[in-house]
Amino acid sequence: MPHDLQKKGNFPDFSDFFPSLFDDNSFWDRASLSNTKNNFKADVHETEKEYEVKVDLPGFDKENISIEFDHDVLTIHAKRQSETSEKNDEGQYIKQERSYGSMTRQFYLKNADEENSKANYKDGVLTLTMPKLSSEDNKKKQITIE
Repeated sequence: MPHDLQKKGNFPDFSDFFPSLFDDNSFWDRASLSNTKNNFKADVHETEKEYEVKVDLPGFDKENISIEFDHDVLTIHAKRQSETSEKNDEGQYIKQERSYGSMTRQFYLKNADEENSKANYKDGVLTLTMPKLSSEDNKKKQITIE
């Protein structure tokens, strides 16, 4: 009888009442870095001379994307808002929807030259090229004590 119900025992199993913390949809999946599911995808490529960062931002307007570089940390922030509404012949709303959201990613790019960096946004992809500072610019500097 392969389709018969099988009794586990006299008492219900603990997992019947509480899902396992290690299941696919566990608490840890939802809690650990839960904002990463809302972040955009990025590729960071480093060569000897420069960093190239490509970020997928489909549906964002260029005006709603900001790029900052401070203390070797590149921050890319994008926000979007959308409003749609449908009215019937009498001018009454039959549907009205609003959507707002923002995403931010940060990358540590040591020795990047922010002055000569270039950014381009085309077809939903932001491409940022940041040359590296020359080794002379990045040398340790001795500070004299007065």
